[in-house]
Amino acid sequence: MARGRTPQENEVQTAIVASLQVYCHSVGMRCAALEYYPNQQGGSLRKVCADFLATLDDSTLLLAETKAHANGELLSFDDAQLIEYLEFESVGFPIAYVYNTVAKLPYYQKPQPENYPALTLQAVNRSVPSLLPHRYPDYPKHTTLLDWLNSIPAGGNQTSRFARIFAAIRAEALLSNGLMMLIYGTSGLKIFDEPNPKKLNLLLRSLGRGVYSSYLNHAQQRRLAYFLQEEALAFNSWFQPVDPNDPQTYPMLPGPDDSVPPDQNIDPDDDDDRPKSRGSYPRN
Repeated sequence: MARGRTPQENEVQTAIVASLQVYCHSVGMRCAALEYYPNQQGGSLRKVCADFLATLDDSTLLLAETKAHANGELLSFDDAQLIEYLEFESVGFPIAYVYNTVAKLPYYQKPQPENYPALTLQAVNRSVPSLLPHRYPDYPKHTTLLDWLNSIPAGGNQTSRFARIFAAIRAEALLSNGLMMLIYGTSGLKIFDEPNPKKLNLLLRSLGRGVYSSYLNHAQQRRLAYFLQEEALAFNSWFQPVDPNDPQTYPMLPGPDDSVPPDQNIDPDDDDDRPKSRGSYPRN
C-alpha cells in the first residue's frame, strides 16, 4: 500500500487476515481464516455472505465484509448488499463490516513495526450492518477489530454450537449461508446436543451440499422441517417454488405471515436430493 494513494480493498483484507492470524497466535487464541473468491460470495443458500471468515477458539466466528476507507467514505460500497446484510443480521448472523481507518496500515510500513499485528488491528474498525449505517460510516461509534478480539470471553462466546458441528461432520464440509442459518438463525435445534454424524450429513445435504441449485426443493424442505419443525421457516427464502415459471418472488427472509406446512410423514433417511426441476432463480 503505497504512501499517498487510495488503498485497495484486497490490500486492506490481506493486511487484516495476516495480522489477525499472527496476533491470535501470539495471545494463545486458535484462529483459522478462509478467504472467498467472488463466485463463492453472495446471499444464496450455498454461498457465503462475506469476503472472509475466521474461526476463533473454535467457537466464535468473524464473518467479515471488507471495505477500503478513504476520506470518510467506504469505497465500492453496495447499498443493496447492505440491505441484504441487515436481514442476515436480524436473524443472528455474525456479519460485520471491517475497514481501515488510516491510509497506510502498519502491516505495509517499511520497516514493518515489530508489533504490526496489534497496530494493524487497532487501525481497523468493525461494525455490524445496523450501526454502519451507510457508505459514510459513523466510525466514532465503531469498535476497533483489536478491541473486539480482546472482548471475546475465554473459551468463546455463546455460539458454542459452532464447535459441536465441526466436531461431528467431515472436515471437507463447507461453511455456507445455509449452515450459518442453522447455527445462528434457529433456537430449538436439539440435534447438536448429542451430534450424530449421519443425521448431520443428511441435514447438510438439505442445506445445499450436492444439490444443483441454490434453492431447496420440496423433499429437502420437508426434511428440514422434520429436524427443525417450525424453525424451518427461517429457511423459507431459499425454498424453490413448485413451478419454475412462477413469477412469484420470495423475500430475503420470511415475513410474519409466511408458512410452510410440515409433513409429519417425511422419512429423514430419504436420500432423494434431486431437484424436481432444473430451473433456477439467480439472486446475484
